[in-house]
Amino acid sequence: MKLTGARIDAYLKSPPADALGVLFYGPDQGLCAERAGLAAKAFGGDAANDPFSVTALSADDLSGDPARLGDEMSAMSLLGDVRLIRLRLSHERSGQSIAKILKDLDARPEACAARLIVEAGDLSPRSHIRKFFEAAKHFSSAPCYADTQATLTTLIKSDLGELGITIDRDALDAFVPLLEGDRRLARGEIEKLALYKGYGQDEDSKVTLADIKAIAAGAGAQGLDDVVNDAMSGKTASADDNLRRLLDSKTSAPSILFALQRHLVRLHQASSLMQSGQSADDAMRSLRPPVFVMNKSSFGQQLRLWPLPALSRAITPRLELEKQMKTAGSPAEALMGRLLLALASYAAKRR
Repeated sequence: MKLTGARIDAYLKSPPADALGVLFYGPDQGLCAERAGLAAKAFGGDAANDPFSVTALSADDLSGDPARLGDEMSAMSLLGDVRLIRLRLSHERSGQSIAKILKDLDARPEACAARLIVEAGDLSPRSHIRKFFEAAKHFSSAPCYADTQATLTTLIKSDLGELGITIDRDALDAFVPLLEGDRRLARGEIEKLALYKGYGQDEDSKVTLADIKAIAAGAGAQGLDDVVNDAMSGKTASADDNLRRLLDSKTSAPSILFALQRHLVRLHQASSLMQSGQSADDAMRSLRPPVFVMNKSSFGQQLRLWPLPALSRAITPRLELEKQMKTAGSPAEALMGRLLLALASYAAKRR
């Protein structure tokens, strides 16, 4: 049986009495894991956290012995509670054999003493396992695709709202794009934001844009971001001032180089996407994490200042500088300053 939309949520709250197992598959592995955990609680209750009631299997465990899955599904619990089989499929080398075993159990549900929960990757429609779960009577499948902006908005409001925390509209608009792609990442960032706001116990329990900038993934490390953005934007004097400030605060030259490396790679990725036909805005949204809303203006300007060949050339001296910094006694701070000055001078000429 194939579950979609609201039917997935209903299944996770109360699986049918004759349900024997469920498959979660798709590109969002964080969502697969989250739903698998909810299914385990729905099937097994407290037993979901009992190591004596849960058997964990991997695809490799079944590669040489697919019949083991049938044995585990038929084995009775020694404690009299519900047994759970948690299977993680990293490949389908035994997919046809596994599907055949489960098909036999689907025809003889009385032979099953356990419940099966499978987590898999993005299975194709030709997958033997996916086809079995979609057609079975007592087993179900649930695709796990990346959250949309609408579902992420609901998730943020719901999780924060349970703690009595509200969020401004502009803060929400900035936060949502940073969470796209993986439910596990989204949950972690929402939890970090809730912690930052004192889990709603502080007097000020409203999230603002300043809060997002302060703690959100992809929006932090502002001092490093400032010097890199100034250099790549051609702001020579400002880049030099920020570099001195960072070095005076004991920020190491290799840390600054790493921030520059990350920024150059992201610019190169976005520029490559633009060459394939995407707009600058679409290219910035395609990056993971996407460009933070308050940095979009400077990032877009840098994409105009730095054509793809120039970005490729900028990456080369960065690699050479990394080697030099690893040499004992090298003047790392001076070398870092020279590279930033060269990049800022190039960008300044194109402004």
